[in-house]
Amino acid sequence: MHERTSSALFVTWNVERKNPSSRQALTMVERIAALSPDVVCLTEAFEGSTAELGGFVISVKGVSWSREVALERKVVLWSRNPWTYVDPLGNQELQTGGFIAATTRTPLGDIRVLGVCIPYHLASPMGVVPRCPAWSQQILFLEGLKHVVASKSAELPMVVLGDYNQFVPRIWGPKAASLALSEALKGLSICTGGQINGVDRPAIDHIALSPELQSLSVWGIDEHDGDGRKMSDHFGVAVRADLALSPLDEKYDISGSLLP
Repeated sequence: MHERTSSALFVTWNVERKNPSSRQALTMVERIAALSPDVVCLTEAFEGSTAELGGFVISVKGVSWSREVALERKVVLWSRNPWTYVDPLGNQELQTGGFIAATTRTPLGDIRVLGVCIPYHLASPMGVVPRCPAWSQQILFLEGLKHVVASKSAELPMVVLGDYNQFVPRIWGPKAASLALSEALKGLSICTGGQINGVDRPAIDHIALSPELQSLSVWGIDEHDGDGRKMSDHFGVAVRADLALSPLDEKYDISGSLLP
């Protein structure tokens, strides 16, 4: 019989380009720190956004969809432990958004973590004329992500977290984009589909787990400060996960159906 290990906590939050020294960013990071996470993915963030957490940080600038300052990063990945086998590129298709992958040790052992900022529906690289058609950059990114996920090592569990820029199950947007997300994450389960506990709304920021992992609990982190002021246009999402040594908890596939 296997012995149950400690769980691991994964958090993702789009901080809406808030400077690390701003009231909003400091409050968001304070809320994250209070959860004692093991891995954090911040999107539309800055170099230095996770400074208050200590630990180990990697990041990627990603594509520019509008004017940015030098220290802005599409994806920032934080861990309690060092990162190894860092891949800030993935493939050409992934250069349409923000992508970085690396391996870190968690209470569940080594895990391959993919941090993503998937292009929003009207995304188009700065300077490109005419602008890219709606959804085209997202679908291209997802084609690239599919190849990375498909090459997953059999020895390592995988977590894909960040800003997916899609509701799961689909609420709006073309079916082609929803299908592209489903194909990209084939073999993984998105455990953040549907209404999110704590905020009672669906998310576009998600966490997907490979079959070696199961979610124990999922909840949202409110995006309003103590005075009711909005800190970001996204709320945070947290997932506590464990090794899948027993039947999986209920999780949604991309269509919104519960996985068996």
